[in-house]
Amino acid sequence: MDDAQLIPLAAQGDRVAFQVLVERHRGLVYRVAFQFAGNHHDAEDIAQEVFLKVFRSLDRFRQDAQFTSWLYRIAMNACVDHSRRRRPVETNDQGDELLLASPASDPSPEAHAWAGEIAQALQAAVDRLPPRQRVIFVMRHFEELKLSEIANALGLAEGTVKRQLHAAVHRLRQFLREARVTEGEGAA
Repeated sequence: MDDAQLIPLAAQGDRVAFQVLVERHRGLVYRVAFQFAGNHHDAEDIAQEVFLKVFRSLDRFRQDAQFTSWLYRIAMNACVDHSRRRRPVETNDQGDELLLASPASDPSPEAHAWAGEIAQALQAAVDRLPPRQRVIFVMRHFEELKLSEIANALGLAEGTVKRQLHAAVHRLRQFLREARVTEGEGAA
């Protein structure tokens, strides 16, 4: 059965239909949660929260919308909510809340160490992005979604997604340049 057939059944309380939906989309939700949380435990908590929200609101899902877009939006909101609950909120000069990415790995020890350093610098930079830019950056570069898919999932115009992604990349470059300068000063 496809999602369109399972959703009405699950909305009427069919636990088997709901379990099929969960199993089918668990990987997507977990990956999104892990990108934000950076660890397995919190990602599992967020995923569980997402599917609880889905279960409670399936009866309000509009069948003309794409289920994965709706699910993605719930997952992103749950990530932001979780982040706000877990740590104090920091803001930048514009009052934008600052929020994370995931580590990379490589088989050789030297490459792994180097990739770890790069991943830490990137994670620190992504942490500093405003929430919307962070979400869009993660969706595009970690989840590899098309701009139109991101726009649909977040309920934004595609042009807005492009502008936010461009701004995120610009900020990341700036943050990484600052980190390199600061690191270079510390070494001197």
